[in-house]
Amino acid sequence: MFTTFYRLIKTGFTNFLRNGWLSLASTIIMTLTLITISIFLILNIVLTQGIQTIQDKIDISVYLNDNAKGQIVLDLQEELSNNKDVKKVRYISKDEAKQRYQERFKNNPQLKESLEGSGENPLPASLEVKTYDPEKLESLLPVFEKEEYKSAVRKVSYKDNKEVIDRLFKATEFIKKIGWGLGAAFIITSLIIIFNTIRTAIYTHRDEIEIMKLVGANPWFIRWPFLIEGILYGVLGTLLALIAISITLRLLAVSFNTYFGEGDTGDQVFGFLLKNLATLIVLMLGVGIAIGVTSSSVAIRKYLKKS
Repeated sequence: MFTTFYRLIKTGFTNFLRNGWLSLASTIIMTLTLITISIFLILNIVLTQGIQTIQDKIDISVYLNDNAKGQIVLDLQEELSNNKDVKKVRYISKDEAKQRYQERFKNNPQLKESLEGSGENPLPASLEVKTYDPEKLESLLPVFEKEEYKSAVRKVSYKDNKEVIDRLFKATEFIKKIGWGLGAAFIITSLIIIFNTIRTAIYTHRDEIEIMKLVGANPWFIRWPFLIEGILYGVLGTLLALIAISITLRLLAVSFNTYFGEGDTGDQVFGFLLKNLATLIVLMLGVGIAIGVTSSSVAIRKYLKKS
């Protein structure tokens, strides 16, 4: 039993090496297929998590007029606090708004000077409103349009925040479509090339196959070496794709850290890869082996039917 299994694997490896350039082309296409699928899968997950993180942090900033009466602001704050969907309402004074501005733009002297040189503090006081569910933020908008609060409310920031989220959603959907399209194109290409590679290997071994059929060899004994060859394309493609993806993400991590600071976006993306490495390997192996075995099975079936 072990001897038979060893011979089948050895024959599969021999076929793989004997096909030379065809095996190389099949491996390259398989690698590109797995890289494409994996990169777009990683991008999709990272973007989805990014949108979720932004949604969790998003709030409504209600900017107040400088001449707003204190009681009206307190009434507005109380009504929002009593809303069951509201998690927190925080009053930001003009002085605190100025401190935030200075902290945010501390590395931009020009913007800091423009604020300090204006004399009076031009930044308005505001209310920051956070809900338990970001989807509920929009339901609060009618509150700010009530007649009793119109004299106090200068502007509500929700529309700008919503536009940012909508743009991110559209970008994610676009990346998904591009990813699925490229992934499908590479999978079809892989299937065709590996099919032709296996068919060439079968043709090369046609005399041996005919002899095995004449002596009554089990059909699976004929098929297995070619199936193993298809599996090899999947395994080797997975290995090369993992190396390429790891190097690419590591380089991107360095580039991202240059622009965004050490330990930020780049390390998060690379950390995500390391954290989900086992899942990614299983996925890539599954897709690669499925493509290789499918192509091999179709090629073998077609040949055996003809003969």
